Amino acid sequence: MSRRRVTDVDFAAAMMGLHERLDALLFAHQRALLDRDLPRARATLGAYGEALTAHVADEEEHVLPRYRALGGDATDAPTKLFLGEHANLRAFVADSAQRLAAMGERVDDRALLDVLDRQATLKNLLLHHDLRERNLLYPFLAARLPAAEQAAILAARRWAGGAG
Repeated sequence: MSRRRVTDVDFAAAMMGLHERLDALLFAHQRALLDRDLPRARATLGAYGEALTAHVADEEEHVLPRYRALGGDATDAPTKLFLGEHANLRAFVADSAQRLAAMGERVDDRALLDVLDRQATLKNLLLHHDLRERNLLYPFLAARLPAAEQAAILAARRWAGGAG
């Protein structure tokens, strides 16, 4: 079986594929909520939060500085927009974790609906963030970064889409 080298991978597709893995982790968490399985909901939210934190850190350390250096701040999506969205994503995950912890072991309908309602806002933010990265950030970088730099970013990732 041949192994693909990092340089053989489409940079934008590899980075955006991580969003699909993150979505799957969040879905597993929400499915646990619907099953009223709080221990599993907490565990899957923890896995999601760890993966999201690593992915965001990778973008902030390896992707956004290059984006800024190549003129990304002169686009409709400056670096500060991505950084603000990252801060909001982390805050929403922390808020969900706090709300789940406050539930104890008893599933209260109102508290459960409150968590799901708050996560609807999170999912809306994720949708818009994904679109900005899919349509602007990664195509912008893919068109301007040499293949070796794209490969270096992919190789340096803390989280490459494995189990959170």
